[in-house]
Amino acid sequence: MKTKKILGILLAASMSVSLVACGSNNDNASNEDDNKSVAVDSEAKGEITYWSMWSNTEPQAKVIQEAIDAYTEETGIKVNVEWKGRDLGTVLQAALEAGEEIDFFDWDYQKIAYEYKDKVMSLEDMAETAGYNDYAAPVFPNAVRKWAGDLIAIPYQPYTSGIYYNKAMFEEAGITEDPQTWDEFLAACEKLKGIGVAPLAQDDAYVMYTFGYHLARYIGQDGVTDVVTNGNWAENEAVLKAAQDIVDLISNGYLSEYAPGAYPEGENEVGYEEAAMVVNASWVPAEITNNTNCDLEWGMFNYPSVDGGKDPNTIANVGAQGFAINKNSKNAQATFDLIMKITSGEFDQKMALDCTGIPSDTRNTEWPEDLQGTKVAFDALTDVYDWNMGLNENPDITETIQTNCLQLFEGKLTAQQFVDAMEKATN
Repeated sequence: MKTKKILGILLAASMSVSLVACGSNNDNASNEDDNKSVAVDSEAKGEITYWSMWSNTEPQAKVIQEAIDAYTEETGIKVNVEWKGRDLGTVLQAALEAGEEIDFFDWDYQKIAYEYKDKVMSLEDMAETAGYNDYAAPVFPNAVRKWAGDLIAIPYQPYTSGIYYNKAMFEEAGITEDPQTWDEFLAACEKLKGIGVAPLAQDDAYVMYTFGYHLARYIGQDGVTDVVTNGNWAENEAVLKAAQDIVDLISNGYLSEYAPGAYPEGENEVGYEEAAMVVNASWVPAEITNNTNCDLEWGMFNYPSVDGGKDPNTIANVGAQGFAINKNSKNAQATFDLIMKITSGEFDQKMALDCTGIPSDTRNTEWPEDLQGTKVAFDALTDVYDWNMGLNENPDITETIQTNCLQLFEGKLTAQQFVDAMEKATN
């Protein structure tokens, strides 16, 4: 576990898709009275074609197929499914441009908003008629509207992010409340250090993620984007402050001595009870459990705010998959009704429980056991960050940022050296 190796940028980027591993199977579903069946307003008969980002053996695909089977039984409408897996991303654009008969598809909801906006239809009117806005977790559809200017995708299987921790260690250290500010976080680190555990683990694949979070707390995602695209590393004093905070974590002994570990060695330290906390997304409890066979009670809090910073701790990187309807679909209403079947009520609840995720339907109040500690922080969110909080906005220097963040977390660069290295690389 002690060997360090640098993962490629592609690995870090791949984390932005929430391909959550299946957790414990739990067939308990809620909201039966609200969601006994889908009322199909369309006159459509015949067939719907769906191109899926899942392989048919994945747990998400199994839940979707169950929902499709129930829909077909209720409506008589046949659904043809093409289980494309992640290869969908290499063929979908060309298929839509060629006029392939695809009624709907799913993909990362932000990618839909940015890359498929002109190929899919607005869902606002159908969503309003269905009462979708009354129960959808608002942070997700509102993010689609912000990116695309319209609701062009229905998010599902969402994730959130923040700092996940071992509750037993917090209790042993006498930490009774989740930290909300950076000073409170440092105080918690000191208490954890006092009981002989590393307060914070860190993987090499996520160094940009953690640094991006911290810098965004000082200057917001727009500020991070400005630094990255315009090369304002030295001009914006917050970059030096953020880098110094990371240096201080190391010098105070708050970062694991093995950090940054070669992914997933860092996060596994939490599972092996060698470290108490890790910055990551809501798939990490299941991931660590699967990797280490641990049996932890998980807590979670949103990444802390910093003194004098622009953003509060109610903004987080969140994500989801999304369903979108081809603008040329001849069966739009029936397709939308099927999407509602999958993303609300019984099948949304099943997706959350079977795949260790967050419900999309706020009426589904049962969360997976590993994510029970996530709900309070999630419910407090007021806005969203993109993956790496703006650090990805200049692809020409992404690898340079990754390299220098890695050296910063390794303790090989001072805060000023980090700023100087980035300033030199971009100017």
